[in-house]
Amino acid sequence: MWGALAVGALVAVLAGFARASMRRLVVTASLALIVAYLAFPFSTTVGFVSRDTIRPTLLGLTPLQPILAVVFLAALAALVVALRSPRAGGLVAVVAAAASLAAILVWRAQTPVLVHLLALGGLMEVLTAAVLGAAIAAAGWGARRLRWPLLGLGLVVGVLAGVLLLSPTGHRLFPNAVGYYRLLTKTSASEQETIVEAYNANLDVTNAQRQRIGLRPLPPIESTAGLATERLPEEAAATGYRMLRPAEGGYGVGVAFLLCGLLLGSGVMLAARPKLKSDNDLVTGLVYAAALVVLAPAFASTRFSLGKIVEGWPFLLNFLDRAWPPLLADPNYGQFGLFPLQEVASQMLITLEIALVGTFLGALFAVPLSFLAARNLTSGNPLMRAAFVITRGFFNLDRGVDTLILALIFVAAVGLGPLAGVLAMAIHSIADLGKLYSESIENVDRGPIEALESVGAAGSNVVRWAILPQVSPLFLGWTLYRFEINFRVSIVLGLVGAGGIGFFIQDKMASGKYDQMIIAIIAIVIVVNIIDFVSSWLRGKLV
Repeated sequence: MWGALAVGALVAVLAGFARASMRRLVVTASLALIVAYLAFPFSTTVGFVSRDTIRPTLLGLTPLQPILAVVFLAALAALVVALRSPRAGGLVAVVAAAASLAAILVWRAQTPVLVHLLALGGLMEVLTAAVLGAAIAAAGWGARRLRWPLLGLGLVVGVLAGVLLLSPTGHRLFPNAVGYYRLLTKTSASEQETIVEAYNANLDVTNAQRQRIGLRPLPPIESTAGLATERLPEEAAATGYRMLRPAEGGYGVGVAFLLCGLLLGSGVMLAARPKLKSDNDLVTGLVYAAALVVLAPAFASTRFSLGKIVEGWPFLLNFLDRAWPPLLADPNYGQFGLFPLQEVASQMLITLEIALVGTFLGALFAVPLSFLAARNLTSGNPLMRAAFVITRGFFNLDRGVDTLILALIFVAAVGLGPLAGVLAMAIHSIADLGKLYSESIENVDRGPIEALESVGAAGSNVVRWAILPQVSPLFLGWTLYRFEINFRVSIVLGLVGAGGIGFFIQDKMASGKYDQMIIAIIAIVIVVNIIDFVSSWLRGKLV
């Protein structure tokens, strides 16, 4: 926590010395802190089983500890004052950061307490529908022709989404959204006594289960304080009771300390140098704050941790120690000997062939389809417009299904081996190359086309003499570029049984033969660099 505070303050101070806008950072930190108050987890509540665990936000905790509202009010005050008066805004930002830190620290110093959950039914459903509708409306706000149509579409989609999510069908499809946002309320003495009695009444059964698995028996409790490290009775958890542990915070605690540090540092710099501001601080601050509030839960969801990397370092060293030196060949191994280098060369050749055949088949089908997907060639009549919509729709659908997923499907259909990889790569390459080819066709010079059309040339002659000479070098360049990508993809496809060098790596990794697997890694690095060099040289000659 304190490290995050120091990092935030240091970033602000360094940015100030670089003469960046300090008011922008105050706006960023204030807006992000408001979102953190509303949406980020700050504590942990536990019930009967792990799925009963809930991590409430500061807003959800405010009914228990009203002082937490200081975080929201202080951030809002810093935002408003900074936009009106930079120097005063800097001073208010410093006070806001200090007040927010104090409120959070006071809360985290509290002892565990029994609480009751108050679900705000419909809130998450309405917010989701509103965000969806607003995103559609915002997509056309910059274009005058699309502004009102997309605004109407966003309104319709938002209303329909809200109706669906609030309906029994929506509750069945998205059960986690029902009562997702919860406020925590205090429990009375009688409620606490009832739960203590229920816990003690069920203690014999609990201790019998613990004894069977070799755990010590639990003693009876006299108050809910005894539940601070234990689970609640099942009936209590089912009726909305939880044991709140204020000190066990979610990622919101670290984010809040980071933002308070940023608010503190930028506030000090802005109070000292009020000229460190810009006219677009509000808009830019909104963008920065949006990036922060999107990245914070993303890092938390992926459990990104430098500490785990440090902990895993010895295992990495052990892997390298077992992988080096590589075992190139051992003629005396078993009855027939062991020749990993020869096997790597053979599997690498298969990988190249998978990429080559997949790219060739993809280009073969993409070329004719790209003419149907070119907007400038399909605007003549409704039939061609329909062909354009269908072809572009196919490209979008095909590009939405990753090559790895297609490989898994074809492995199930045709079995293990290179054929599954070739089919997956070819189908995905059709869409990628078709899109690139069609965009190249749309950007051709209209002069030769109009010249041939003026003398009555047929459509096939226009394509042959006016379009193909312009796009052929681009087609070849895009095909070579796609071959580079397909070679890298074919390595990954081997890991799911689609043949090639990836299958060799997966086999040696699973059997712990790292000194053979390292040969394949070295070979991949060499071949990838050779292909990149040759492909870049050829594209430079062609395009």
